[in-house]
Amino acid sequence: MPRGIDWGHIALLVILAGIAIWYLHDTWSASSRVRNLILVLPASILALGLAAGIAGGVIIRGLQGRADPAVEGAESATTSVRERIYPLILMAIFALYILSLPVTGFDVGSVLFIMIALLADGERRPVFLIVYPVVFAAICTLLFGWLLPYPMTTLIL
Repeated sequence: MPRGIDWGHIALLVILAGIAIWYLHDTWSASSRVRNLILVLPASILALGLAAGIAGGVIIRGLQGRADPAVEGAESATTSVRERIYPLILMAIFALYILSLPVTGFDVGSVLFIMIALLADGERRPVFLIVYPVVFAAICTLLFGWLLPYPMTTLIL
């Protein structure tokens, strides 16, 4: 059965892109200095690029008469309870991560958050559960420490 363009997705993407543009404009209006734009400008460019790419995919699928696989899966009556509460689990893990940052620091807290999120997602390979969170958190901590003009709370790095 052919399906048209999902205008709901397009509308949401337009709203999110508008918020990104507004925030970038507001930041730029406050100060166009590099220190003020160092995080906002790349994040805005990334958000707008992702929105454009996703919108392109939604439009192409709609013109070809195919549904979004995620939408088809969401319409399935066999959705398990775990799949339904998984977003709530991730939000709870993220809330605990944010609340624990003053105690654990950005480096250790990020390692724990990524590791627990991977476990919640079903990852069981020990090497992947240890190496990926440590490497990713170390890179993020070092880059944020280099980019941000103020110190971050860390335990190790």
